[in-house]
Amino acid sequence: MCPFYLLAQKKTSTVLKNDMQQMLTLFEGEFDNFQQVYKEKEEKATNIHEHIHSIFKRVSFSPLGNDVFYVLQYMDGDTSKIYRQRIYSFSEDVKENAIRLDIYTFKTDSLFYYSNTHPKKLMNLTMSDIKRVDGCHVFWKRDGENFIGYMPPNACNFISKRSGKTIYATDSLLLNKDEIWIRDEAFDINGSRIYGREDKVHHKLKRCNFYKGWFLLEKAGLPDNYHQYRNQVWHDQGKRVRLILEDGIQSKYEVELAAVVYGKDLEVLKLAIYEVGVNKAIMYAWGSPGSKNIGINLRWFQVGLTLQK
Repeated sequence: MCPFYLLAQKKTSTVLKNDMQQMLTLFEGEFDNFQQVYKEKEEKATNIHEHIHSIFKRVSFSPLGNDVFYVLQYMDGDTSKIYRQRIYSFSEDVKENAIRLDIYTFKTDSLFYYSNTHPKKLMNLTMSDIKRVDGCHVFWKRDGENFIGYMPPNACNFISKRSGKTIYATDSLLLNKDEIWIRDEAFDINGSRIYGREDKVHHKLKRCNFYKGWFLLEKAGLPDNYHQYRNQVWHDQGKRVRLILEDGIQSKYEVELAAVVYGKDLEVLKLAIYEVGVNKAIMYAWGSPGSKNIGINLRWFQVGLTLQK
């Protein structure tokens, strides 16, 4: 074999290995398209994106190699509205000159919900508990500061349980240090759309920054005597936390932390207090995106958050 070919192949493999390690560093985390949905509602768009939250957590599962992730996705900021749970396995594909992502489904989803925060659920995971989605692998390639994900044309297809027809699915993705964009589509054999947006605009999820915080809520009829709660966690992509009192009773207040854009380009980090079920905030404060600390003091209600690194 030509030594120049071998040298080029070795160089390609080295670059690919470096690209994959960088990409997987960017891939791990939580992402949310709260900002996209917020802006579309403000602009009264006719076709508002679904509000989705994605969790990508690196886990240990040796049967699939060293680069394995647990994936959970839910909707509307409601952790009970889970719509997808997967195991992802990454590898280098020298032939495609790309990073390959193989996708596995759980045979019994409910046994593994929120394994990102309950890792013991995965301790007894075996290959018999999961199933690879044949043909539905994704290739990723570097494009400057971005990684672009795509599926081979018509490779991902399956028989619909509802219609009995063959469905062809495809993904278009983009990942960088700040965002992941996701566009899922499916068509029948005639090219008619089964699901996915006709305007082909991605769900644009921002990376979540996490804050830990506390609150004080004045006890009814007892001035300067407070309910206290500490070590609660928020993220800055529209996370709302309902405040629970010491006795386990839910209060009627919730606190939202959201990085939003006012007008065309004014980026702020907003901390707001709401009464549950009421859309208008009782009070809000704002700071710069990524602020180390942010808080509100109404005397009867106090809350303070600190950025976690």
